[in-house]
Amino acid sequence: MGHPFVAIALALAVMLGACQPEEPKRAAKKAEPPVNGAYDDDKALPSENQPVDVQVTKPLRKDLAYTITLPANIAPLYQTTLYAKVSGYLKWIGPDKGDQVKKGQIVAIIDAPEVEEQYQQAAAEYKIKKITFDRLRNVWKESPDVIAKQDVDVAEAAYEGARTLMQQRAVLRDYTKVRAPYDGTITARFADPGALIQIATSSATTAIPLFTIMDLNTVRIYANVPQDDSPWVRPGQTKATVRVQEMMERSFSGTITRSTLARDPATRSLLVEVDLPNPDHDLRPGTFAELAIALREIPQALALPPQAITSSAKGKSVFIVEQGKAKAVPVHTGITDGQWIEITDGLRGDEDVVVVGKRQLLDESPVRASPFRLPEAKPAQQKFERRAAGEPLPVPPKAEPTQRP
Repeated sequence: MGHPFVAIALALAVMLGACQPEEPKRAAKKAEPPVNGAYDDDKALPSENQPVDVQVTKPLRKDLAYTITLPANIAPLYQTTLYAKVSGYLKWIGPDKGDQVKKGQIVAIIDAPEVEEQYQQAAAEYKIKKITFDRLRNVWKESPDVIAKQDVDVAEAAYEGARTLMQQRAVLRDYTKVRAPYDGTITARFADPGALIQIATSSATTAIPLFTIMDLNTVRIYANVPQDDSPWVRPGQTKATVRVQEMMERSFSGTITRSTLARDPATRSLLVEVDLPNPDHDLRPGTFAELAIALREIPQALALPPQAITSSAKGKSVFIVEQGKAKAVPVHTGITDGQWIEITDGLRGDEDVVVVGKRQLLDESPVRASPFRLPEAKPAQQKFERRAAGEPLPVPPKAEPTQRP
């Protein structure tokens, strides 16, 4: 009967002996310092008197410009769709898409026999009326008693009417020759020789256009400025820069040429226009562009990096370092260019302002300050692997199956 109790007692002794060394280990583990400054929730936090590492900088005096970048469209200075003034068959058409034309150059000829016949009839009528008037006038001058002055006046009126009709028919006959309205480029052609061309004076819906011509030597850049920024737009004074995605290495500078002065009720935006010289035709109408508008410029503004500003419900503030302690100072800000922000009130300019580490600070917190050092950001670059023509795309290697032991 005593043997089972002895075995149980020995087992309990072995278990107690195995558990005793764990207490020193736990104590030693609690005594060890935290790794990388991290503490668990059930351990004591660092002392409040321990200084916080921060990076500080002094405000700088810089020329700041508030610039907005807007999507824009490129349009030609002039754009005209040419229609025929007379009906007839297209006898000849000269330029094609992409050709340059001069003002007054004949670009198409329409065969309209009816118009030519009307002109010849009007010319003959003018000729006979002129001869009649000249004869009656000469007779009346030589013998006023032979012919009445009223007959001379009637002949003169008929002569003037015939001359006017002939001139009208001459202008209409000249419309059979379609001319370029200004120096430009043919950007579209809609008809070929032999096509029946309808007159477009009453309606252009059924008439076939002949050409679309554009003046590309000067282009218009259109953009819509939001309502909040529109009061700062000054035509003739506000500077602007145009960039196109396909030509990122180039920029085109100018000024706001004009605006509508009235906002669009649908978008509450202000339409602005920038006219740019385009002698090489590098800017193509219909292209999407980016328009950067410098709305405000502040010379020698007191500026800080934007990350130094703390925003809260009470307003904006910064932490400055005085005698090894952090102090919260309310500030007022102005314009920003994305890299610097203007400080309009709250700082003198000689303070050490905390840029990095301010989230760990409270008023009067002890700090250990070092100069602010942030490397300049570089634009991201995406590399593409060039392949020879006809070379297939590279095939990624197949993953080997995992072998279980």
